[in-house]
Amino acid sequence: MSSSAVDTLGRRLAAVREALAALPATLSSTERRELLIQLGEVTDALTGSRLSLLHDEDRLADPPGAAVDWLHHTNTVSRRAARAMVRLAADLADRYPLIGEALRAGAVSEAQTRAIVSGLAKSGVEFTVAELATAQRELIRYAAEFDPDELHLLAVRYGEVLAPDRADEIEASRLAREAKLARAGRSFVLVPDHHGSMRIRGQLPIADGELLLAQLDALTPSANAYLEERERPGMAARRADALVRLTGIVAATGSLPARGGDRPQVIVTLSLETLLSGLGRAGALASGESLAAGDARRLACDAHIIPVTLDGGSRPLDVGASRRLFSASVRTALALRDQGCAFPGCTAPPAACDAHHIVPWWAGGASVLGNAVLLCPYHHRVVEPDLARAPGFQWQVHLDPVDGMPWFTPPRQIDPRRRPRRHHRHRLRGPVPIPAEETLPRGDPPVWDDLPFSSEWTVGTTV
Repeated sequence: MSSSAVDTLGRRLAAVREALAALPATLSSTERRELLIQLGEVTDALTGSRLSLLHDEDRLADPPGAAVDWLHHTNTVSRRAARAMVRLAADLADRYPLIGEALRAGAVSEAQTRAIVSGLAKSGVEFTVAELATAQRELIRYAAEFDPDELHLLAVRYGEVLAPDRADEIEASRLAREAKLARAGRSFVLVPDHHGSMRIRGQLPIADGELLLAQLDALTPSANAYLEERERPGMAARRADALVRLTGIVAATGSLPARGGDRPQVIVTLSLETLLSGLGRAGALASGESLAAGDARRLACDAHIIPVTLDGGSRPLDVGASRRLFSASVRTALALRDQGCAFPGCTAPPAACDAHHIVPWWAGGASVLGNAVLLCPYHHRVVEPDLARAPGFQWQVHLDPVDGMPWFTPPRQIDPRRRPRRHHRHRLRGPVPIPAEETLPRGDPPVWDDLPFSSEWTVGTTV
């Protein structure tokens, strides 16, 4: 392309950018959708031309591989992405030219192009030149009907179309190869983001992943489990809660192998002042990360407490005996009484729950059945008292003086009348309740609705 041709194309592209910048904000839905389709086709065509030019640059580069360095140094893509682009450009030019032509013509999208190329590469079939050309033409035709994921699957299995008598053999060979690669590529990385969270990334072989997914599906809270605190988490957040439940169940079994002479444990170090008052510095994890005092107190509800005397330089001088706040017998009684998370609407099983002190143990509350309730980790955070907020703006718990079952009093911002409510599983244990004349929040005891609310109902509430 001559210098004048490059200049002409540059002016036309600049005119397109100016026209897009001048688009009115009053486009109709039909106009916007039509424009989106046209822009998508043009964008894909430009991507095809860009990859073609990139291949020429890479082919003629001196030294070889300089195109990757140049592209990375533009700071628009990572080095990994630059290598992937150069590799795709070479594949389209040398092995899949018909796919490259279709991309430049806007007949397939960039995503569809990558799906077809990767699928054919994973098919495990040694195509002849004629067979590969046929495969490309057929898959381009399918692009009008199938999305990238579906096109990828068609490309992977295209060898079965060419040799139907060998379909089973080809499929078995492909699956064996994928299983080997999946095994080699398995990974799990869990690292702190230094902003109060841990980031997870990795991959599992399909069979192992399906097993994990089945466990998470069984433990995923229903959307109704979050209604009381007026939260609407998506499936990803609910799956995260399911993973926390799963770890709690495994930890509660006590069957994990010992490491360093003790069972796996999370060690949190914090001062007595922080533990009792919520003031002072935050707790410190063994990894060096900090933990909010409220989270540390919540963990301490159902933990082994080990008193340690430190000197002025925070060096241990003396270590006391480990003491678990709730005994095994109390936890067993809680499981029998509450049958899982007692928070209204929650379906977490007992093994996934913590034992929570209604009157906090750090405020003198006893570790007995009459001062305890089972809560899943999520609702434990919801109910755990926040010393920086007034009690009327927090969830509070008390046990019924007649049947000993837990009632939950919502904060004023959820129910200005603060009418206590309990889990339906507990309400259905006794006689069928008489329907109320008005619609009450989920879990409210109808017989209490006509009574004037008094703070005296919240006997034994958290502080």
